[in-house]
Amino acid sequence: MKDIIKTLHPLERRVLPKISSYISLNEIKKQTDLKEVEIMRALQWLKNKDIVSLETKEEELIVLDLNGKKYLNDGLPEQRFIQAINNKVLTLQQIASETNLSMDEINACIGILKKKMAIEITKDKMYLLSNEGKKWLSRELPEQGFLRSLPLKLNRLNEEQGYLFTNLKIRKNLIKIEREKNVFAKITEKGKRLQEFSLDEDLLETLTPELLKSQIWKKKEFRHYDVKTDVPKINIGRIHPLTYTINKIRDVFLKMGFKEMKGPLVETTFWCWDSMWIPQDHPSRDLQDTFYLPHKGKIPEGLAKRVGVMHESGGKTGSSGYGYKWNQELAKDLILRTHTTATTFRYFWEKKIQPPAKYFYIGRIFRNEAIDATHLPEFHQCEGFIMNEDLTLRDLQGAIKKFYSLMGVHKIRFKPTYNPYTESSMEAIGYFEELDSWVELINSGIFRPESLEPFGIKVPVIAWGLGVERLAMLLHRETDIRNILGATCDFQRIKSYKLKW
Repeated sequence: MKDIIKTLHPLERRVLPKISSYISLNEIKKQTDLKEVEIMRALQWLKNKDIVSLETKEEELIVLDLNGKKYLNDGLPEQRFIQAINNKVLTLQQIASETNLSMDEINACIGILKKKMAIEITKDKMYLLSNEGKKWLSRELPEQGFLRSLPLKLNRLNEEQGYLFTNLKIRKNLIKIEREKNVFAKITEKGKRLQEFSLDEDLLETLTPELLKSQIWKKKEFRHYDVKTDVPKINIGRIHPLTYTINKIRDVFLKMGFKEMKGPLVETTFWCWDSMWIPQDHPSRDLQDTFYLPHKGKIPEGLAKRVGVMHESGGKTGSSGYGYKWNQELAKDLILRTHTTATTFRYFWEKKIQPPAKYFYIGRIFRNEAIDATHLPEFHQCEGFIMNEDLTLRDLQGAIKKFYSLMGVHKIRFKPTYNPYTESSMEAIGYFEELDSWVELINSGIFRPESLEPFGIKVPVIAWGLGVERLAMLLHRETDIRNILGATCDFQRIKSYKLKW
């Protein structure tokens, strides 16, 4: 036993005498000036030495809610009601003026005080104290005392406290139940024998960096470090899983030699649709799909005329266009952008991009969607394009495979699809081993000549767009998009998610 005592840490020596046959961490905390983390560390060390056994239990605590905290300071409404009509006969309006209570609170007071037979009501609706009510002028209402005694353990209420709890829990936002985990320590037979010895002697010195430098440590015996004990959790800030995914996407594109684009959240329909050769009667322009603003924006006049020709007749591309009269005024409508490809076409015009060029963009977009597990009215999209001579569909497939391989997805399949502004067009699906399934990843294609001709671009441009939240959900094994973006995210899950890379 003496040898074991020598190895005890100072924290263990302070905690061990406080442990009776069965005691909670909170009780030990009351008996010492130690912090909870210090007590927990000592208990873990003692457990590893088979001196105590530990058990974690979840307990229900009664605590103050919003109104309870307010009434703890200001007094319960019924107590203030009684004080207001002391030696007076008042109307409800006069009581409200004197107590600063709302009519809802006053109506609740009337029911409570009538039940206590503490008030009387005259025929003309005047309120006064009864003899029973006068007793409460000089002493505190039991309910007020109950609020002051909180927090209390639900399973340890006496009969009177149980009665008060039953009455108070039905009142709005007065009290609530919180679950708290508590650790209980039980002394072992080995621990009982240790408690018979003095713990103030035979303390081995703790090895420190200073002692290591001084070489004195070679001539001394030091207390062994316990490397098996659990390290206490530290509540620190973490990067949100969506932000982490965005940073990873950005890092991958930069490593692939791409430059990053930036664009506005509010766009004209010209940049969002017309410039890309999306017709003005396309379903995505409907009010039920898009958020419109009650304003008009500016568009480049010369470019707009060339875009209009493409819509009407296809210009010199060999296309017949859409065969309708293009409306320039419609193209000036302002909207919350529905995709990030609008920024790509802005860059074609504003930056006068010349081949070879590789750009990407990650930004927030908005669509008039009903909210459910896979849809939100706002989310993030990632856009990318490569402009160069002789690019083909095989180059597009290679770029997509390279991007996703760096994101940890190595099995990719492609299938044809339709986009108004790309031809050929294709979707990519990827195999996620952890899910054991194929999942839709990306929409892509080669921009049509009708969309490029007004910008003077004569070389192929391969491009793609992907939903960032969808990728974040897959990488972090989340099934509800509301847990990735928005105010309904599970805070504890965000604090504890495992890093993917």
